[in-house]
This record gives sequence, C-alpha cells and structure tokens, in this order.
Amino acid sequence: MPRFAEIEGSMDRGIVRYVLPAKLADDYPVLVQNQVEIPLDADVVQGDIYEAGKFRHITTAEIQAQARPGFDNQRNALFADTAWVRERAADLKELDRLNVRALTAADIAKYKEWLIYWQALRDMPAQPGFDPANPAWPTQPK
Repeated sequence: MPRFAEIEGSMDRGIVRYVLPAKLADDYPVLVQNQVEIPLDADVVQGDIYEAGKFRHITTAEIQAQARPGFDNQRNALFADTAWVRERAADLKELDRLNVRALTAADIAKYKEWLIYWQALRDMPAQPGFDPANPAWPTQPK
C-alpha cells in the first residue's frame, strides 16, 4: 500500500510537512499539489528533506541553520528589553558628575552584573556545543 508525503517548498527541494499513513492512502487516491509518493522501503518522517526526487533526513547543521534566525531575534530582543539599564547607568553617572547623587559601590556592582550578562549573550554562539534550537540563556541580573 503506498504512502504519501506533503512537501513544503518547491518540488526541487522542500521539507516533509506531513506523511500520510499507508492505512489512509485508499481514502486519498488522488495526489494533491506538493504531494509525492514515498517508496515502500523509505523511512520518511515529518521534517525530512525532499531533494532531487529523493528523501533524506535533515542534518543537525541544517536544523541549527534553520533555528539561528529565531535565536538571533530573541537575543536582540533581550538586548533591546534591557536597554533601560544602560540609560539608567548613564543617568546615574551624570548625576554623580553633577554632584547631585554619588555613585555607590552597589550601583557599580549591579552594573557590572549587567555587563557580564550582556557579554554572555554576545558570547553564546562561540560557546562549545552551542545549539540555536535549544539555547542555554544566561540568567538576567535582578
């Protein structure tokens, strides 16, 4: 009994988005657009690649490449969401310069924690075993 896969993308290179089980194939006798028959001996699952008329499993490098834009967007959002800390530190530095309010050791220590956090965000892609699909985010200072 034949099985079918629904392909997202072009028929030259696409991703398997759905595999129609063989037991349902009789209920769907006509192939729809972007559907291809799966060879009987093929081990095809959702997420596999359909390329040049053949199926293959997606590689770890391809998974990571697909996940990288999402990781970059989330990391950029974390930087943007914490920009207020930099603005607050600049305000405190200016108040100190004007002798309105002196910077305290606690102010400086807290800002150092934020600097360490931001550097950890920047360094994430260079860490051994970095996986943009499952990043280990550093903990934000409180």
